[in-house]
Formats: sequence, C-alpha cells, structure tokens
Amino acid sequence: MAEPLVSVVIPVHNGERYLETTIQSVLNQTYTRLEIIVVNDGSTDGSRNVLRKYKDRIQLFEQPQLGVGAARNRGVLEARGELVAFLDQDDWWFPTKIEKEVDELFRSDSGLVHTNTLYFDDSTQTFCDPLDPLAKPEEYIGWCYDRLLLGNAICNSSVVVRRVLFAQVGLCDYRIEGNSVQDYDLWLRLAQVTPFGFVEEPLTVFRLHPGQGTNNRRLMLREQIKILQWRLPTSDRERRRKLRKRLAGLADLLGRFELDFQDHTAARKAFWMALMFRPSIRALCLLCITYLSPGCVTYIRNIYGRLKGRH
Repeated sequence: MAEPLVSVVIPVHNGERYLETTIQSVLNQTYTRLEIIVVNDGSTDGSRNVLRKYKDRIQLFEQPQLGVGAARNRGVLEARGELVAFLDQDDWWFPTKIEKEVDELFRSDSGLVHTNTLYFDDSTQTFCDPLDPLAKPEEYIGWCYDRLLLGNAICNSSVVVRRVLFAQVGLCDYRIEGNSVQDYDLWLRLAQVTPFGFVEEPLTVFRLHPGQGTNNRRLMLREQIKILQWRLPTSDRERRRKLRKRLAGLADLLGRFELDFQDHTAARKAFWMALMFRPSIRALCLLCITYLSPGCVTYIRNIYGRLKGRH
C-alpha cells in the first residue's frame, strides 16, 4: 500500500521568531510524503521574509488577519493529503513524529492520533513542567467523547486526522473565541464519529511564551463553558449530571479569576452560573462576596490565607 500524503497545516501570524524552527522540524521528518501548507494570517512582522526562504518547499497562502481558526480552516481546504497534521507556528516536532503517528493510525484504525507532549519555556530556553501536571493525554484513546467532556489534554500540534472526517464534523467554529477552545470543540465533534489513537512517546514540543492565547485564562474559561453548554440539551441524564458538575467547577474558577481582576460584575455572573449548574453553599457564599468592595474581598482573602496556612 502506498504511503498516504500528509498535509501539514501551519497558521502564521507574526511568528517570525519561531518559524524557522517550526518549518525545519517538518522538513526533518523521517516520513517524507508531506506537503507543507502555510497560511499567513495578516502578519505585520518579518514572517514573510522567513517564509520566502522556504518558497520552494512550502505552499504559501496569504489572507488578511481573520484569526488562527480561519487560517487553520483555509489550510484544511487547500490540503490534498489523505491525512492532515496541525502544527502551530511556535511549536515543533521530533523527527519520527509523523512516521509513528501514521503507523498508529492504520494499526488502530483510528480517525485521529495524537502524541505525548514536552513543554519548552521560551524565556529560559529550557524544557519545563507541563501547564497541567495532572493532565493525562494517554486517557484520550478509543471512543473518548465522554472523557473529553470532562477535560482536554490533547495538544493541537500533536494531532494527525483523516481529512475525510472534516466533511462529517466541519472545521473550526468561528463562534468560539480563542484558538485553544476551538481545538477542543473540534476534538469533541471528531470524538463522536471516530476512535482516537495515541503515541505515548513525547514527539511534540509546546513552546510557552507570553504572547500565546493560552495565557488568557478568563477568555478560555468563558468559551469552554459556552461549548459545553451547547452539549447539555443533547446529552442523556448521566452525561448531563457529569457535565453540570464540570460546568459548575469551570464557572467557579472563572469567578475567582474575575475577582482577581476586580471585575465583580463578571464574577457575580460566573458564580450565579456555578450556583445554577450545581447548587452549593460555597457557590452561594462566593456570589455574596461579589457584592462587597474590592478592599473587603482582599481583606477576607488575607484572613482565609492565614487560617489556611495554620493547617
């Protein structure tokens, strides 16, 4: 059987600093049946100059700045490969990444395969602990829709997916703000139509730096709540129970972030949601706190911190 063509989709917006490492990691793959599709999403830095160096080895598409989801969608629509691999402009791969994923894809008859991920701190130029030390990407395997409803540990740059599946589930949803939540919504839709495969070896590197979207935690939490709420009406009783519990936890966390930013109106809305999703004394107390002044909230937090430190 002939090796399938893999279309590597790289959305770019002001990624001049990282692009050479990213593109070179694709060119260094041991799997050679690749096409590299770069969508330049209105970059205003020197990204075009970097991309010109690779003009004979990549397919470059230009568009005004429409967002990473739109750039990713354009890349998928331009792809000719049977398989599509996503790679963010600031991440990179180890050389055997695609080879091992293609093997796993056909061995397990999966529609999507992802790998373990290493994290790289750009400020110190060293590998570091993951963003979420409790994340277990190895649990997202097989028919894992219910597992995904309770959290997402799949790194976008680690994913290879059969292109034909996009005709079933669609592409990134523009109603969702924040590229990391768009990814999550796409995985949820894919998990309803295909089993997932996993390569345990860490073959993807996720670069941590101040400019990335994952740093906007409040936006991410709002959008996660939104996409999970969409799924409540179509869920059975047990799934709804688990979803409501998770939604209450996300709303609680969002409310605390809003308090950190002294936006008591937004915090009140979040704690109301937490109370509606899963009534509790905690949610009611936190809701009441939002009616106090920022100074009073800081005072209460300091007292709570001292009491907690004694135990």
